[in-house]
Amino acid sequence: MQPTINFEGYVVHATSPEGKQGSMRVEDLFSRTSSRPMDSSGVVLPNGIKLLYSNGPITVWVHETPPRVLQLKWIADNSPTPFGEGAKYRMVRVALPYLVVLAAFERGRLSDYNECFFRVAPIESENDELLYPSLLNCSRFEPSDGHPLSWICSQYLDRQFMHERDPNRRMRLGFKSLLYCLIETGYNHSSDRHEYSSWFTESTKVDPRVATVEKWERASEQDPMFVLDVPWLKTGKSIKEVVERIFKNHRGSNHRIRSVLDIARLILNQPKGS
Repeated sequence: MQPTINFEGYVVHATSPEGKQGSMRVEDLFSRTSSRPMDSSGVVLPNGIKLLYSNGPITVWVHETPPRVLQLKWIADNSPTPFGEGAKYRMVRVALPYLVVLAAFERGRLSDYNECFFRVAPIESENDELLYPSLLNCSRFEPSDGHPLSWICSQYLDRQFMHERDPNRRMRLGFKSLLYCLIETGYNHSSDRHEYSSWFTESTKVDPRVATVEKWERASEQDPMFVLDVPWLKTGKSIKEVVERIFKNHRGSNHRIRSVLDIARLILNQPKGS
């Protein structure tokens, strides 16, 4: 048996074979099933955004930070705990190559599934390959199916932006908080304990100059641009492929309507109060 769809004036009604009923304004139905020309939807994009993708309720910003020497809060060798309360940190100065952040928003709200990568050249195409970042708070999952490739640990993400009603402010503040969380809140061994590993741990053998954070510091002092010559671990995936993977993990969809069943599902599964 198939569901039934009835249009009545400005409203469309759906009834499932089991008798479940729902309704939606025709205007809302077509709004949710039609593709909008790609734009920023009134959101002023932060400096450094190179690419923008949308698929259904999911939007991904691709942000690039040029190579630079940064002062990072890094877990100390003599820290009494590897992470959490009681952890001891020290400041390190290390050079980073191009830092690429993929920020995923769901219905205009920053999600918890954001990713970070390295590159040794600026982004010039969505087909450019991404490299794994040698950073402690970027997690590797094993198996990787259904998980981010390089997840940014967001335990200490300041989520005050979630209370913003204006999408422009909410998305911009959310992204600002994400970058702050990635760079400023402290690198520890949480990913090494709670996920499969951190990409810093995975990268210690790619080059003697980055085998330890101390060696990384010394190499950065001698030549800050050496990081563009390091054979960082390859993802084997382009920016576009990683973004498509994010959409798949989020079950992103442009809600193409192919049958009465698709319309019924959209109406019957809408959140309460919609």
